[in-house]
Amino acid sequence: MPSTSPFFIKLLARSEGRFPLAPCRQSTCASGPGGHCVRSGRWRAGLPALCLFLALFYTPLAAQTGKPDLQFESARSIAAKIRNREITAAELVRRTLAQIEDRNKELNAIVTLNPQALAEARAADEALAAGRNLGPLHGVPIVVKDSYATRGLRTTAGYLPLKDFIPTEDSVVVALLKDAGAIIVGKGNLPTLAMDMQTNNPVFGRTNNPWDPKRTPGGSSGGDVTALAAGMAYLGFGSDLAGSLRVPAAFTGVYSLKTSYGVVSKQGHIPPLPDQINGLHGLVVMGPIARSIDDLELALQVIAQPHPRDKTMRPLVALTGPDSQLTVPDLKIAWIDSFAGVPVQAEIRRSMQAFVQRLAQAGAKVTRVEPGKFDYNQAWQTWGGLVGHQGAYETSNCLRWIGDFFTSDYTAQNPMLRQVVGPISVPRYMQLKNSQAALITQMDNFLDEYDIWIVPVSSTTAFEHMTPERQFGDLNVYETPILVDGQPVPYYVATQSYTTIFALTENPVLTMPIGLDTTGLPIGVQVVGRRFLDRRLLKIGGLIDPYGAEIHYPAEKQVPNQRDP
Repeated sequence: MPSTSPFFIKLLARSEGRFPLAPCRQSTCASGPGGHCVRSGRWRAGLPALCLFLALFYTPLAAQTGKPDLQFESARSIAAKIRNREITAAELVRRTLAQIEDRNKELNAIVTLNPQALAEARAADEALAAGRNLGPLHGVPIVVKDSYATRGLRTTAGYLPLKDFIPTEDSVVVALLKDAGAIIVGKGNLPTLAMDMQTNNPVFGRTNNPWDPKRTPGGSSGGDVTALAAGMAYLGFGSDLAGSLRVPAAFTGVYSLKTSYGVVSKQGHIPPLPDQINGLHGLVVMGPIARSIDDLELALQVIAQPHPRDKTMRPLVALTGPDSQLTVPDLKIAWIDSFAGVPVQAEIRRSMQAFVQRLAQAGAKVTRVEPGKFDYNQAWQTWGGLVGHQGAYETSNCLRWIGDFFTSDYTAQNPMLRQVVGPISVPRYMQLKNSQAALITQMDNFLDEYDIWIVPVSSTTAFEHMTPERQFGDLNVYETPILVDGQPVPYYVATQSYTTIFALTENPVLTMPIGLDTTGLPIGVQVVGRRFLDRRLLKIGGLIDPYGAEIHYPAEKQVPNQRDP
């Protein structure tokens, strides 16, 4: 067959770079001609037939594997292509680095590149040629949040004193990913020490939302979600204390899993600072970010296991028996579009209502309900009290009292923050742990009656970038409220009310897109499962995912012509 014809490849590129070898044929797909269907992972036909014929005729198979939509394929599919020698890891890393070079200028998602990525990819190809498969992520380019320690690669957590910090040891999650064959191409941006619901810091600056750069991608895992939504990686890995995996996923239209507490190692994550004792022995979890639920399952398989440096992980319940055979009509689904009087944007509520109605029409037993005796205000204050006791345990009560005095007006309107700043004590800590245990039990009892509980992620879709009026320590203080359909709502109330609850109760939470609002921004929901049944939650997520409205990522229409390797 003749060599590649640049002329016809350019014609393909002008038709948005689509190569419809497997067009999406879902009648409900709203991706439009040539768009990428997030749920099916397939492309809708949109190229002129003559252009397609000529491109096929003049382009050898090797060139076809370099079609731009490769950047938006699933991690599982890419791993299979590498194993089957359809593409090399080196070629894939080159293309990923080219995508980063093109898209990252505007988005500022990836703040440190791995200079050894290409060499690691070549080594992966050599290992495969020698008959050695390194694992389920062999050769797959990924990003990790800049709070994960990476041996020999700068790790700052967005914190100025760490701007030149280079760890000598990988975090446990990074070690597991490398053992599975993944290639880290870069580090994702985050707010300083992961302490905000936007992504901005004095080391690297602000990350912009790929759907609208004037808006935030959320925080604190904003760099990783942006990289996924812009085709700059196949998997991302973040952390979550107050919604840091869930809010960014919802704001950018990707998927994330806040794992059950204790099933994935936190060792090597910042905070705590490298020279500090880890006081955060609750609430914080690590979790994956992807463009599909199937890829979340693949990532969970890799990171939810013990490691020689950390054997403390709790085991996940295996997906066996009837759970592995679930269908939509088997499901009992609880849902609520707001709770505790925290406002939610009307478009989000309408989208949620349409979503659960489609599930009901498919045979699921759907009930609008919430835990009857669950005290949300107590849960928020318990979460804040635990964060205050664990996160800054070394701060003297004298300084805490002074801080409480100067921030009391602000924290009074934010129930999550009321007990973060004030004095701490051992008796009070025991009370907080008892409160947490009681609330976990109430949530478990509620979820015993339902397979999942679908709730909002935050009060709004992605909002325009905001700047804090002041800081108290590392806490950004926002006096300007977020408007929810014109109603002013305090910043942390709007962004954390629906997420901190499940950090406290330790439930696994799948965040998934279900559509777009009228301005074209993604709408996401939290799908809450039973503790330690993360695999079952992802199984159910896969069943309900097709009933959300289809979306496609905006960066896919802007993927540049890829460079020749």
